[in-house]
Amino acid sequence: MNCSQRLTNEEAFEKLQVALKSQGARLTSPRKLILEAALKSKKPFSAEALLSVLKSQADLATIYRNLGFFNEIGLISRVDIGGETAVYEVSSKNENHHHHYFVCKSCGKTETLESCSMTAVEAILKKKGFKNLSHRLEFTGLCASC
Repeated sequence: MNCSQRLTNEEAFEKLQVALKSQGARLTSPRKLILEAALKSKKPFSAEALLSVLKSQADLATIYRNLGFFNEIGLISRVDIGGETAVYEVSSKNENHHHHYFVCKSCGKTETLESCSMTAVEAILKKKGFKNLSHRLEFTGLCASC
C-alpha cells in the first residue's frame, strides 16, 4: 500500500482509543503491541507473521481476537490474496482508496498494484441501480525470480 494513504501511527491509536472508550474497554499492552507490529508492516500480514514478530509478548488467540476487533473498527482491512490464511493490511485514510495485488504462484511473493481501472465499471453499475459496490482483482503468475 502506498504509505502516504495509510493511517499514521497517531491516527490509528486515536481511532483505537475512541473505539475502546465507546465499548468501555481499555488499551492493554497486547493490543498496543499488536497494533504497533501491524503498523510497522509495509505489506499484507497474517496473525502468524505478527506472532513471529511479537514472540512471547502475545499468543495467537489474542492476536486473532484483536485483529478481528481492529478490522471491525476500521484500523486494518482483511485482504484476499488467495491461500487459506487470513491476511490483513493497515487501513487507508480514505475509505474509498484501495488497491490490488500480484501473487506469485510459486513462491507466494505479493506485490501491491496501485492503479485500478474498475472505476468506470463501478460507475456503470451504480447508474443501473446497484449499491454498496466493491470489487477484488488479483493477478497471479510467476514473479521474475521464479
